[in-house]
Amino acid sequence: MIRVCPYCSNINVDKLKKTIGEENVKTGCIGACRSFSKEAVGKINGELVIKQTEDEFLEAAKNNK
Repeated sequence: MIRVCPYCSNINVDKLKKTIGEENVKTGCIGACRSFSKEAVGKINGELVIKQTEDEFLEAAKNNK
């Protein structure tokens, strides 16, 4: 399961849902708000994952869904 904040994760949620499937994505607070201003941040299987770009995060999400 991938969890991202639609406001602070710096990730296009629609793009993420298309990439790994809507059933694998939850949105909401991940407890990292404003800690990362440019990086793509989210939780993959409960673990906080920080990547330099959205594309790197999407790749990590695909490999761990």
